[in-house]
Parts: sequence; structure tokens; C-alpha cells
Amino acid sequence: MDGKTFLRALKRLIIAIIKNDFYGMAAEMGFMMVLGIFPFMLLLMSFFGWLGNKSSIGPVLRFLATFMPEQAMNLIITVLSEVMLFSKGGLMALTGICVTLFLSTNIMAVILKGLNRAYDVEETRSFIYTRILAFVMLIVNVLVLFLSINLIIFGKLFIHLCVTYFGMAQHVAMWLLLLRWPVAFAALFVMAFLGYYILPDLKGNERFKMKSALWGTIFFCCFWLTGSWGFSIYVNNLRTYNIVYGTIGAFAVLMMWFYYTSILILIGAEINSQVYNKLNRKAREIQKDLDLLKET
Repeated sequence: MDGKTFLRALKRLIIAIIKNDFYGMAAEMGFMMVLGIFPFMLLLMSFFGWLGNKSSIGPVLRFLATFMPEQAMNLIITVLSEVMLFSKGGLMALTGICVTLFLSTNIMAVILKGLNRAYDVEETRSFIYTRILAFVMLIVNVLVLFLSINLIIFGKLFIHLCVTYFGMAQHVAMWLLLLRWPVAFAALFVMAFLGYYILPDLKGNERFKMKSALWGTIFFCCFWLTGSWGFSIYVNNLRTYNIVYGTIGAFAVLMMWFYYTSILILIGAEINSQVYNKLNRKAREIQKDLDLLKET
């Protein structure tokens, strides 16, 4: 891609962001994420507990703490330690599970809505279908997190055993320990890719959908990791949100972080949309040329 082509693509992207009101849509998505993040973490804890490894929530929190502002992370940990939805039996536990599932699926439902806007398509699927799809994607994301975290945990144990009993060199073990973290990046990549590929209401070429979803996924993962890390450094060191918002500064930081995440999700979807439309245009042009050759 030459410089002029890149600038034209960037111009189309900026126009689409303004036209589709991504800033307003991101505010809605961020609000729903704030409502859904605590139930989602509770669901994650319960799910890990049912699979016999409730302590796996620890690595999730540590991974988030690497990129998430300290105040927002402390807020999540505080809420998780205080809320005991699943500690009581009977009707209370059942009610807690239902509320948690509903609020957690809202995250996927609002992302689905945002992706449809980015692709400029109307939702034609039924409400029940989209809710089931949101629920399935929620469970898939939980499973991806569970598998990746266990790979990290058991990978560390396996390396420790190799060092202790098989004489593995320390520098080799150190490199292998560092290589565990790409697993976390891969988990984020898989979750983002599946969301971009499955959630939008697209009825076109499946190969084009898969190919276009890669570009937005790469954009989202790279900018989310680096941007979240930079934002956390700014908030943790300057602490201007405490000065402006006082005791609710942690909540304000959490809102800003989710707003940033939502903007990136939408921009990634718009990148996918432009790639998808370009692939379709090229396919139509090729088909048109083939039809002309047949006629001659």
C-alpha cells in the first residue's frame, strides 16, 4: 500500500467514525460494560469454580492489572470481595445467577449492536437469536480465558519441574517463562477475532468475512494493549482523576478505560468493514470481467 492509498483509507476511516457517531456509540457501550464487568467477573469466578479451579481468577486479575489503571483495578477487586451472589443457596443463588447472566450478555449484545453500525448493516436476526448468540460468545470467551490461563499456570509448573528434575538451564527456563505471555495475547486475539467474525449480521462471502476480520483484530489488540498500558501509567502517576472526582475517581477511571476500549472496538470493526467491502468490490469486478469474456 503506497502513501496516497493509505491516506485515502485513513480519510474514509475518519469520515466513517464521524458519520456513524462512534463517540456516542462508544459511550453507550462503555456504560453497558461498566454495568456488566462485575457480573462477568463473578460469572468467571463461578465458572472456574465449577471446573475445579476457582483460583484461576487470580491470573485474570493480574493480567488486567498489567494494563488497567490501578484505581479501576482496585475497584473491581473490592466489589468482587464484597459481593457474594453465589454464596447463598436456594432462590438467592438462582436469582444471582440469572441476573449475572443477563447483565453479562448485555456486554456482548451492545458490542453486536456497535459492530452492525460499523458495518452499516441492519440487524435482521430475532431478539432471542441475538441473545443466544451473545450468551454463546460469552461462554466462548470464558473458556478461552480459562484455557489460556491454565496454559500459563501449568506451563510455569512444567518449566519448574524441568529445571528441578531434568537440569534445564536457567536462561532457557527464563526464555520459556517469557514466552508464556504471548499466550495471553493470543487469548485476546482469539476473543476479538471471534467477536468481529461471528457477531455482525453479515450475509456474504465467509472467506471475505474471515479475511477482513483479521485486520481489525490486529488493530484492536495492538492499540488496546499499548493504549491501556499508557493510560494506566498516566493515571497511576498523575492521579488527576482523584483531584477532579474525589472518592469516585476510581469509577471515573473505569468509565474512561471502557470508553477507550469501546472506541477501539468500533474503529477495528470499521477497518474490517472497509476491507470487506473492498474484497467484495474486487470480486464483483472479476466476475464482471469473466462474464464479458464468456459473452465474447
